[in-house]
Amino acid sequence: MLTAYRRLKTELEKHSNEYLLFVFSLIIPGIVCLFALNAFLEITERLQADELIKFDDMITEFVHSFRSDTFTQVVTFITDLGDVTAYVIIIPVIATLLYYHGHHRWKLSLQATIVLVSAFLLNIAIKQLISRPRPLEELRLVVAHSYSFPSGHSMSAIAFYGFLIYLTYKHTGNLLLKVLLILVQALLILSIGLSRVYLGVHFPTDVLAGFIAGLIWLIICIIVFNFVNLYRKRQVRKKGLNSHTDH
Repeated sequence: MLTAYRRLKTELEKHSNEYLLFVFSLIIPGIVCLFALNAFLEITERLQADELIKFDDMITEFVHSFRSDTFTQVVTFITDLGDVTAYVIIIPVIATLLYYHGHHRWKLSLQATIVLVSAFLLNIAIKQLISRPRPLEELRLVVAHSYSFPSGHSMSAIAFYGFLIYLTYKHTGNLLLKVLLILVQALLILSIGLSRVYLGVHFPTDVLAGFIAGLIWLIICIIVFNFVNLYRKRQVRKKGLNSHTDH
């Protein structure tokens, strides 16, 4: 027990900056998660009290005013970028690009898959819990099943493409390219959410709640991944120390 304590003390002394940085990196995301969770619960409570009907109707009417045959084709393509088929294509492409980038970064695509799949399953659970019906069928331009709240496309988009934004920020060296990619991905997330309202398969509050829930889950996943990476580094250092002691 005493030996383990001494090893931990030595570890903290040698790598105190790394551990302090990790702790501080949890503070801001933690605060964001708390505010986001409060916003999500607020929307849910007001939704159940029918206090958001006017807001939904106003935004929906405005978005539907842009409907046209040509624009609908564009919006349908955008919404398909937040569908399962698109993710099945995108993830292997990302894995390949990361693999050729070196340093075994292709493993990051596995993390992206975990974020996406877990967000999808969480969305199903929340939908079953809230059980909000979708907008009237005569307003829909595409077929949609299951419940409406929160939007699965919006939640998955901010979880998956948001994680890509995180990877872009961490691993893209060229500043101009980094900013450009982040802006494109952020615009894509917003466009996918708006497309669901345009196509008549979601209320605006569904999309807003999907963004908030997806953001919360994204932050949680990133924190977990960083904790695992820190733990692995500590284990590697521990093995190296033991190996040095044995010699």
